[in-house]
Amino acid sequence: MYKVDNYINGEGCSVSNESSKIINPSYGTQIGEVLYANNESANRAVDAAYEASKLWAKTGLSYRAELILKFRQGIINRSTEIVDICVSEAGKTRPDAEAELDRAVQALTHASGVQHFLTTNFSQNVAGGIDIADLRFPIGVIAGVGPFNFPILIPILHSAMAIVTGNTYIAKPSEKVPSISRLFADIWNAAGLPDGCFNVLNGQKEIVELLVRHEKVAGLAFIGSTAAAKSLKMLGVEHNTKVQALGGGKNHMIVLPDADLDMSADAAVSASFGAAGQRCMAVSVVVAVGDIADDLISKIQTRIPNLVMGVTDDANTQLGPVISKENRDKIYSFIESAEPDGASVVIDGRKRSDELNGCFVGPTLIDHVKPGMSVYENEIFGPVLCFVRAETYDEAMEITHGHKLGNGAALFTRDGGVAKKWSEEIQAGSVGINVPIPLPTYSHSFGGWKDSGFSETKAFGPSSIDFYTQTKSLTTRWPNPADSKVDLGFPRNY
Repeated sequence: MYKVDNYINGEGCSVSNESSKIINPSYGTQIGEVLYANNESANRAVDAAYEASKLWAKTGLSYRAELILKFRQGIINRSTEIVDICVSEAGKTRPDAEAELDRAVQALTHASGVQHFLTTNFSQNVAGGIDIADLRFPIGVIAGVGPFNFPILIPILHSAMAIVTGNTYIAKPSEKVPSISRLFADIWNAAGLPDGCFNVLNGQKEIVELLVRHEKVAGLAFIGSTAAAKSLKMLGVEHNTKVQALGGGKNHMIVLPDADLDMSADAAVSASFGAAGQRCMAVSVVVAVGDIADDLISKIQTRIPNLVMGVTDDANTQLGPVISKENRDKIYSFIESAEPDGASVVIDGRKRSDELNGCFVGPTLIDHVKPGMSVYENEIFGPVLCFVRAETYDEAMEITHGHKLGNGAALFTRDGGVAKKWSEEIQAGSVGINVPIPLPTYSHSFGGWKDSGFSETKAFGPSSIDFYTQTKSLTTRWPNPADSKVDLGFPRNY
């Protein structure tokens, strides 16, 4: 049994009035305890980050990039330890945790190239002897709220971009998976990051809202549920805190009649049940167009029983648990609602998961799902695949566009013309053609549309810089004093 403390201004902090259990989802048993920050320690972390930001903002880009690379090497050196924690606390399979770590290392590689993307505009002689330049500055203290399903990647993505652009950072990891962010603090410290530049506060909703309201916190990056994202965005507006809030997804995969059905079935099963369906980019809905529906669902159905479900410290496991028993029970309730709403449960995963201890939900396939049903309208965030039937491409698009969420979408087809048309019409932030989980690399944009994103900027890609920085325009002129005179007219550009 271990305890996870907070990290403030270069030191661990065990001052706490409240804590919660850390559960291994594979077994449903307690393995640790996380100490929550109280208001006093949270304020100390903000003050430390605020004071540290005054000097850190003035450091050079090359120096910051060098520290990013040192931190990156520290992550690689302790990769086994990080993956082990992810397996035990988040319930991920080892290959899935290792893949997440790889993406995190790639994010650090991208951040270390800050000199290539932290650029501004300069216009020479826009009017007689006048030059104009855009100057870019860090915004100050940034807090990052990480979800339980990506405890490695998201804290690294947020903190690296904040720190390399000259900000200081406060991590608020999910209380269900706190140990990795706390380990990151030690790795940042070993890399030479000054005290106060990276802090960790554990807790729940109250700590997050304190950070948004705090006058010394300039920005908050959040990834989580749509309800929480919308609430935090509104709170940020109220307190003039910059909030980048990304919500949930209900990602539709449309399969056209000309698609390779075996490839489509493989993709649907992989993208729906990987990480036990706990990805905001997971395929939640397959929309079969035309007369392929029976064949396609049959192919999906035959693949599901072959998935090996079990504890994630077993190397043979493909499908691990969901994060908690509470989440399991919520997912069970969605499955329970399907047939009374008019759908057909083709494979009820509860029959498999009821045989296991821990927080398991077996892979579930539900046919004849329609808009308005609970399983369709809600982000289930578990290994449940909804199968929708559409007569035509236009009907499939109407169904997809009718959903309030627009995080991702995919199309399976061999028709390039239709694919191009779809890519321009589909209302989602990250879309893939014959790619079921179209998560882009870091030089490209990632962030949802509609109720999947409450932000003017993306989580990564070119616009992400605008969240971590602010600009001012500088207009300069060096005239001859002999030509100076009083002129009350509006400035003219000549």
